[in-house]
Amino acid sequence: MKENIGESLHKLMHHYRQQLREAAFKSGISIPVSHIRSLKCINKIEKCSAKDIADRLSLDKSQITRVLKELVESGYVKKIRSPDNHRSQLLSLTLNGADLLNKIMMLDRTAAENMTQNLTEQQIEEFTRISEIMVNNLDQSPPCDNQN
Repeated sequence: MKENIGESLHKLMHHYRQQLREAAFKSGISIPVSHIRSLKCINKIEKCSAKDIADRLSLDKSQITRVLKELVESGYVKKIRSPDNHRSQLLSLTLNGADLLNKIMMLDRTAAENMTQNLTEQQIEEFTRISEIMVNNLDQSPPCDNQN
């Protein structure tokens, strides 16, 4: 039974991401998932910095720096010098960035509704709880390739 978990999760993530990509394409949204996840972080984290995004998404800061450069150049994100630390810059969404994120969030809600349509609220809450436990377990365990 345990050997089926990885395959089930892979299929779920693949189908979920595929549905989001197709919906975004049909809506004229053509930015990578890393950019979308960064926009969500900027919207959610108060006084957001590039380091905050890298930490939240478990990505290298240089990757996030490249993503942010593209988001700034596209007019979705703006940077301001942090009043608390002049070496750091705070990030915020522009009006275009907020508008784009709202469209993305609508697509996200539709995908979630499609994915959960035959589930009860209790089943959804239990899935979320179990998923969070699994993520925490993986965060605390060594990588698979270090095991014999």
